[in-house]
Amino acid sequence: MLSEPLQLGKVDATQLFDFLYGFFHRDFVANKTYLNKAIYINPRSSRLDEGKELDFWHLTTRENKRQVRQGNRWGWISEGRFPDYARSERIEWVKQILLNHDHSSIKLFYHQESNTKRNIRLYLWAYRHDFVVILQKLGRSDAFLVTSFYLDDSGKRRDYEKRYCSYQDKNNLAIAGCEWF
Repeated sequence: MLSEPLQLGKVDATQLFDFLYGFFHRDFVANKTYLNKAIYINPRSSRLDEGKELDFWHLTTRENKRQVRQGNRWGWISEGRFPDYARSERIEWVKQILLNHDHSSIKLFYHQESNTKRNIRLYLWAYRHDFVVILQKLGRSDAFLVTSFYLDDSGKRRDYEKRYCSYQDKNNLAIAGCEWF
């Protein structure tokens, strides 16, 4: 179901993002992509950074954060976004996972975030390949790509397995009936 990861070692580092953007543009800008043939994956092309959709950057870079003391509490400071080769070499997987969301190798679950808006997001986890695509709803029939990434931490795998099982158990009233399709 999933193609081989891209071989980025052969791509000139100064051309990396232009090379990767070709895949994003093909899959989400030049051609419309739908989840379950009904939910448009909106690339939000009005939100650009360096001439590329902000959503693209969340599929190819990783935010580096540093914990710092702020008064009597600890907080996080962003040090910026930097290339994430594990994400980037799997950029083609994002559309493949969306189109095959009902495949047995994809664990689909909804999760209520702990952010200030407490958004409910859809997770599509290609668990055998340790790759996750996260979507958020934009109205009735649109959604956007929050991020995608390669799971390189066994703690995160356990966390996603818990979230998946919690969703499957249908015990979380906060997400009861939240399904998009």
